Amino acid sequence: MAALLGFLYFDNLSLYLSSTLDNDTLRILANDNANGQFVQNFLTVIGLLFSILAGNAYSALYQQQESIYFALFLEVSEAKSLLEQTTLVCQGRPFYQSALVCIRDYVKNDLRRLDVPPAELLSTRPMEDPLESIMYMTSVGVPSIVYETVKQLRQARGNRLGAMQRKFPFLGIAL
Repeated sequence: MAALLGFLYFDNLSLYLSSTLDNDTLRILANDNANGQFVQNFLTVIGLLFSILAGNAYSALYQQQESIYFALFLEVSEAKSLLEQTTLVCQGRPFYQSALVCIRDYVKNDLRRLDVPPAELLSTRPMEDPLESIMYMTSVGVPSIVYETVKQLRQARGNRLGAMQRKFPFLGIAL
């Protein structure tokens, strides 16, 4: 589409641009091949600046993608550990089914929700947070190993949500 527009409007655009330039500038550009190759040097510098911008954008986006994968791996590992510990420690207790429901809700409504901005996931009230419910269920008396795993899972969750926040501006991607 850009090639078609360029083909149709190149003549009119170049005539308009030449009408805005003064005679000295037109003379320098007309003798450009003999003197200093101004236009060629200008295009080379613009190409270099574009490659630097594109390289930095790619590097920033790749680093963010890598940190998201590492954070997701850590969080999934902690969630798996929580499930195993809940099964081993809480199996005979009356809140076992409730703890499993909370883990399922956490995986379904938090861990797998990559379409929701991290700020929305963090803004849930503590009573609606399944990890908070598991922590409350397992914190009666001396804190158990499940309590510690929930704390580590909450930390891994914070790392994941922090990694998912946009760090590269949309304008940089558009450019």
